[in-house]
Amino acid sequence: MNTVYIKLRQLFCLAVLVIALSSCGSISNPEAAINDLKVPPGVSETQVDSIFSTLRYYPNKTQLSVVFFDDSSATFYGAIRTADTLQTINNKKSVFEIGSLSKVFTSTLLAELVLQDKLQLDQSIQQYLDFTLNDSLQITFKQLATHTSGLPRIPSGFIWESLWHMDNPYKDYDEEKLLTYLSNEIELEYEPDKEFQYSNIGAGILGHALTKVEGQSYEQMLQQMIFEPLAMQQSTTKRTLVGDNFVAGLTKRGKPATNWDLGAIPGAGAILSSSEDLAKYGQANLDSNNKAMKLQQQKAFTISKDRDIALGWFIIKQDSVTRWHWHNGGTGGYRSSMVININNKKGVAVLSNISAGHAHAGKIDSLSFSLLKSMVLQPPPPETQTFDALTGDLK
Repeated sequence: MNTVYIKLRQLFCLAVLVIALSSCGSISNPEAAINDLKVPPGVSETQVDSIFSTLRYYPNKTQLSVVFFDDSSATFYGAIRTADTLQTINNKKSVFEIGSLSKVFTSTLLAELVLQDKLQLDQSIQQYLDFTLNDSLQITFKQLATHTSGLPRIPSGFIWESLWHMDNPYKDYDEEKLLTYLSNEIELEYEPDKEFQYSNIGAGILGHALTKVEGQSYEQMLQQMIFEPLAMQQSTTKRTLVGDNFVAGLTKRGKPATNWDLGAIPGAGAILSSSEDLAKYGQANLDSNNKAMKLQQQKAFTISKDRDIALGWFIIKQDSVTRWHWHNGGTGGYRSSMVININNKKGVAVLSNISAGHAHAGKIDSLSFSLLKSMVLQPPPPETQTFDALTGDLK
């Protein structure tokens, strides 16, 4: 495919996704916030100051649900902005959309099936489909999990269809549309295994292919292989199962946001979860005896001098030795980030109900990085600390 055409298409797709994440119009800066956040045992004053420095950028009703964890314990911190005052709350069981952080869970399912000898990473997904992929493409499970398949970010035709419901862009992308795309329209923009190209549709196809391998729905696989074994009781892809624990999402201007439905590609971003549950998943990742997690964490492709990718996880190279495994997620009303230092057995997850389209949504990622750094470095007492909430920002 012509390189110039590909670049133009990518720019257009990016513009459309930005529109999908937020409605048109400018964002007014919030009023100066009153800091009434408490400093509980197990959380430093500097860490609370970092949470304050992030939350103050967002509108009223915005919540942050934070968990600090190691391989044997977890400390939770919740904060909300109401009436321009930032207050501490207990929201460790509150449920948020985690968006593309779901892709890491999809790759955990992949790793589990590999260990069960039900597939191999370098196998083509074609072997498990009852129809032929367009142009007889041979796309492997590993390529889909590492975004090296050559597929575009979103499927052809998606842009025009989603224009009618940009607040919930994937809701009409049903199985019929997915199968039509796979059998008649799918094509590669890059040579497989040569380029990294983040692909929502690729992750969605991976989830779909895994359901064909196992003969179960994506939700059933999550429950049986991950959520139930780890006692993740607030995690699901079905909003009807969450109940009153579900936190309402906010647009970039603080208005109620529409929840996202992922149609036939839930593996790309459909999971709902809590900080309490993400702590359990994070601790499983720190367990050296967990074979599926260990397989999933291995470097699979070099993106740049500063970043590799594993199965689902991005690997951030902090220095010549230190590696952080990270992924974030964003929908029209939520932003999430989770980062783990496997060698030091520490991690942080941050959930929020602010739109990924908010001008300062990236500060959720920055907060998770700075909080993990504060854990790993074991900083001195609060009165001698200095701390930059933007340290480690990838943006």
